[in-house]
Formats: sequence, structure tokens, C-alpha cells
Amino acid sequence: MPSLFPLATWDLCDDALADALLVRWGHWLGGCNRPFGRQSFALELCGEAVAVAVSASTVSARCAGFARGEVVELARLCARPDRRDLTRVAMRLWRVTAPALWLAAMNRPDLLDARGWPWRVNALVSYANAARHKGHVYRMDGWRKAADVPGGVAGGGRAGGKVYEAKSVWVFNIQAAAQDVAGPSPERSP
Repeated sequence: MPSLFPLATWDLCDDALADALLVRWGHWLGGCNRPFGRQSFALELCGEAVAVAVSASTVSARCAGFARGEVVELARLCARPDRRDLTRVAMRLWRVTAPALWLAAMNRPDLLDARGWPWRVNALVSYANAARHKGHVYRMDGWRKAADVPGGVAGGGRAGGKVYEAKSVWVFNIQAAAQDVAGPSPERSP
């Protein structure tokens, strides 16, 4: 008998659910407890969540040569431990859908925060702990490594500040990717 439900779905999900899954599945950073713009997504198979991705405003004013108001960060990406093979699937779905949904939130006042997010996204960025992985998941999806960032102490070195390990910054330039697909513009054609 045919199923009445889809076998797979990719959609926005509640932030609290995404955070709970990140913790349950052992993401090393845990939930994404940022006090500003974010959107959470879940990949489900047969009605059960198997991967999550979280979009967020960047903490830094600039990242990979872009201003905060030009980028959205892939702040968390995690698959259920027995479905790690779906990490790349979730990343690709996030890359393809997140920029438009970030911009679409402008028409949803209930999603706007005090800082007035969201904005038109020109690039996607992500920080990766350099000691945990070499960035293959980004490379396989067409991202480029923009920089290596040394570790440091949050809060300007104040007592009790959290120490962060070195990380790599990865970027997916949406405008450049669109140009690659479209080919050279008429102005640049021979």
C-alpha cells in the first residue's frame, strides 16, 4: 500500500528542536544559543529527523571579506550519529535553500529581531574547527577556504573567558557561483 507521507523532507524547524537534536547527537558546540538572527532546518526520513542545519548572523562584523549584512553563517551542521552519511545532503540542501529563506523572512515581521535581520545574502560562510576536520565536506560542495583563524579568548581576554581553538573560515560566494552557471556576461564576451 502506498504511503500517504513523503519519504524525505527538508524544512524549517523550531530552534528549540534543532538545539535539542544538536545536543542529543553530540555536536561538540551544542545548541546555537545566539541572541540574534537564526533559522533552523531539519532533514527527515520517514518522519524522523536525521540531520539539522542552523543559519545565523555572524558574530564578527566582517567575515571572508564580506560585511555581516551580506552573509549568513552555517552556524551548526549535524547528522544523527548513525546517519553521518547525510551530512553532505543536509549541507547541500541548506546551501540551496537558506539564502532565499533568510531573505524571505524580511516579509515576516515575527521573524525580525531588534537588529533588523535578515538581508539579501551574497555569500555563505562557516567556521570549522581546524583540529576536528580538514574541510572536505565544504570542498566537496564547492566552498573555498577563505582563511585560517587563530584561537583566542572570548570576551577580550577577561577572566573566565572561553578559550577557542584555531578554525578555518569557509565561504560559498553565491554571486560568483551564479556567474559560473550563467557563463560570461554579454559585456565580457569576445
